[in-house]
Amino acid sequence: MEPNETTPSSLTNRHSIISLSLGILTVLTFCGGFIIPIPFTSMLCAPVSFVTGILALIYGIVSLNRIRKNNEAGRSIAWVGILSGGFVFLCVLCMVLALISLIIFSPEILPPFLQNYQI
Repeated sequence: MEPNETTPSSLTNRHSIISLSLGILTVLTFCGGFIIPIPFTSMLCAPVSFVTGILALIYGIVSLNRIRKNNEAGRSIAWVGILSGGFVFLCVLCMVLALISLIIFSPEILPPFLQNYQI
């Protein structure tokens, strides 16, 4: 190999880029549900962030497997997508479990709370 020749760089895995994009979208929709001052926004943003978090995890795991097989670049991008999607996925899961436990263990709190919010 000549000193002036450049080696072709390995391509970045497309699934890792998708995982990163979905991870960023997950964080934005999750935080937007609490920051945006529109009533009941979190009722829409929480399920959307839950689904995009799962997709970011799936695409990140698939990309790590393909990166290992094909010796591609993008390992750190895939990990950022996995961590951001997984973190928000766990946050939404904890919120749902907290709501379910509130309904099961303290049902007398919900009627006064629901009477204040009429649709």
